[in-house]
Amino acid sequence: MERNITNNKVTEYINGFYVPVNEELGLLRTKSEEERVPIILKETESFLRVYLSITKPARILEIGCAVGYSAMFFNEICGAEVITIEKSHEMFEKANSNINKLGYDEKISVIEADGEEGIKQLIAKRDSGFDLIFIDAAKSHYKRFLEAALPLCKPETVIIADNVLFNGRTVSDEYDTAGKHKTNIRRLREFVEFINYDERFDTTIVACGDGISISRIKNITNRRLNEED
Repeated sequence: MERNITNNKVTEYINGFYVPVNEELGLLRTKSEEERVPIILKETESFLRVYLSITKPARILEIGCAVGYSAMFFNEICGAEVITIEKSHEMFEKANSNINKLGYDEKISVIEADGEEGIKQLIAKRDSGFDLIFIDAAKSHYKRFLEAALPLCKPETVIIADNVLFNGRTVSDEYDTAGKHKTNIRRLREFVEFINYDERFDTTIVACGDGISISRIKNITNRRLNEED
């Protein structure tokens, strides 16, 4: 059972102001929610809509594409070039279909690969200079994905990870009543501690949606950026 990390009445009130960014993405959201496809929550989208409008990143790397909803949303809001990585072949096919059908194919590229493998492909092509990294894939691999992506970053690149509170389970084992999520919980806690304690990042956790972490890479040299602890 999914658990609201804040308050159902508060969430319903906030979402009462939600307006889709356009009709096509609104219809895709409705279809995805009906089919239980894990796209960004409405309150998370509302937060990111304002954040992206203010910061206007030119290049975004997304790890975890699903049906392409968030990649198209990012481009629609700030006009960014988006490269998105998806491991599932089924989701890769659906994302490409949606992106082409809705006319975003010139600004969004989808790589079919595990997050780390997709990142390695970009590094091999000497790609770099992303303004924003958005992580929304397998929860137990967030730290692995972030560490792999560091060579693609620059000073002051922002890393946003979704669902870091994991329905409250990251905060307390009492919310994992059946004990089914021990590995995800342990690794999410390791990720949250990593981004909060590593001196290369400034980080905050926002209790919005299912929890969003926002980390900014400090203005340090590229050598130090890629150093191991």
